[in-house]
Amino acid sequence: MKIAVCVKYVPVVARLKFDYENKTIIREGVPSEINPFDLLGLVRAVQMKSSPGDQVVVVSMGPPQAKEGLVQCLALGADRAVLLTDRALAGSDTLATARALALALEKENPDLIICGRNSADAETGQVGPELAELMGLPHISQVRKLDYQPESNSIIAERSTDEGHQVIQCSLPAVLCVTEGIAPELFPNREEMAAAQEKPIEELSCADLSPDVSIFGASGSPTWVEAIRLVEPNRLAEVITDADPQTAARQVADQVRQRLQALAADQGGTATVDNTIRYPYVRGQSIWVVAETAGSELRQVTLEMLGKARELTASTSSEVVAVLIGSSDQNLINILTAHGADLVLTLDNSILGPICGRGVAQALSDAIDIARPYAVFFAATADGRDLASRIAARLKLGLTGDAIDLEINAQGQLVQLKPALGGNVIAPILSKTLPNLVTLRPGLLTPIVADNSVEALVEAIPVPDFSGSDITLLSTHQVDDLGAIALTQAQVVLGVGMGIGGPESLLELQSLAQSIGATLATTRNVVHAGWLPHQVQVGISGRTIAPKIYIAVGIRGAFNHTVGIQKAGVILTINQNQRAPIFKAADYGIVGDWKEFLPPLIEALRPVLAAQH
Repeated sequence: MKIAVCVKYVPVVARLKFDYENKTIIREGVPSEINPFDLLGLVRAVQMKSSPGDQVVVVSMGPPQAKEGLVQCLALGADRAVLLTDRALAGSDTLATARALALALEKENPDLIICGRNSADAETGQVGPELAELMGLPHISQVRKLDYQPESNSIIAERSTDEGHQVIQCSLPAVLCVTEGIAPELFPNREEMAAAQEKPIEELSCADLSPDVSIFGASGSPTWVEAIRLVEPNRLAEVITDADPQTAARQVADQVRQRLQALAADQGGTATVDNTIRYPYVRGQSIWVVAETAGSELRQVTLEMLGKARELTASTSSEVVAVLIGSSDQNLINILTAHGADLVLTLDNSILGPICGRGVAQALSDAIDIARPYAVFFAATADGRDLASRIAARLKLGLTGDAIDLEINAQGQLVQLKPALGGNVIAPILSKTLPNLVTLRPGLLTPIVADNSVEALVEAIPVPDFSGSDITLLSTHQVDDLGAIALTQAQVVLGVGMGIGGPESLLELQSLAQSIGATLATTRNVVHAGWLPHQVQVGISGRTIAPKIYIAVGIRGAFNHTVGIQKAGVILTINQNQRAPIFKAADYGIVGDWKEFLPPLIEALRPVLAAQH
């Protein structure tokens, strides 16, 4: 078997610094590394070698210094390394990147292509499924476990979802995007690095891939980034160090009460758009929302996207279309209509297969290509990201992933606001192509007030014939209910980190959380340790949440977690280490043992929380 692993050489985001006065990123002296998810994929690829004829080749796209990362890959067991490097690649967005990698990989003709689930700097998660679509291959994302079936030349993978995981079978060749759990984190020793330094690294230029270099780099990219917006720290960072637990609890509770009142006053003065005005049958510049369901119910993010679509129609004066994939449930259709849809398009995927598969992507692509709406919104979930990416590659459209908000500028362009570099930067992204495609993070937008008097209008999307290689969903598994689904809508969240001591503390913390109606959340390290499931992880590789109050207990506060709580109203923290970064990312902090300080803080917060209802 020949396995190709796509790797990206990225800056160590935690080491970046920001000049907020001059609005610049300070990159000098910042080291780079192989993207951590890509490295996990490489380790798993090497593990899968079982005979002398098996080969692992790593392929990277970047500047010449990316060779340093490829040497590490060779030291970890890769047999060959290929670097695609050319000045013409500068400014590549995800589609241009996927196009270049696809052309390079076609030369390799691998049986299996492995990518990381996303890169640490851009965090899009789009290149893998776009690469698969361009190469006409099936793909599976969020893969946490992988087994090869040599008798059928297929793989069986566990795919993480928002509610649990799916077991999926897929014939080779295919593309996989892997996440935590796929393999252990390994690093080469000095001797392995020294031996790898002697191995050759092949180089490819754009001219080696295509005679038309305009398809690469900025010229071949359907999206571009306006001047970046740095996110200046806006937390109060007030720390209590020498008070007893009861005094500290009273002080924090009083300050939280005042802070919540101030935030409410600020929000009360914000102008709102009249989103009750509808434009049914106005098909030009229509805005489509691809609905997300969980079982037989709509996910809240669907209503959030509809609310944003209705807000934007103040500029587009066009209809809002909801796309419902699955059975034509009249109750769901009525809810979609009441929350802003002028038209509901239904797509029966009982024959086409899973939402993340090729068949659904083809059907929805065909419908979009015919209608040519102004924009199509997807949820930034496992299925939403995969479907949006495949459609973008199929129709050669720009796609912005994990946006936190949308604006329409004076020129009528959709400005898609995306966090990057650990949330320290907001990148306003625009597209050269129509329709605009964007995935939106759950929990950050506001639905409209339901209007049940609006009549539901329904049309069916034609189901095309599809006979290509695709994935097969074998089974779906739900995790035990820890409030994972409700997490993005929770008003109070209690986050737990490695500083709680161990999993034996979880029962007490869950009880304290439940006593104030709080939902439990956690960090990547806790998930890695197996204390809590991935579904309650918050951060870059988890969820983004926006509760009124976030209480961080024993959490160090690394960037990859705090990016997921930036929209929280008030952030509190308890930590024994006064130098922990979480104190700078919080409004109010207490230095001390959570077992002593958290129970009285919970009691002191009860009347504050009661006043919010």
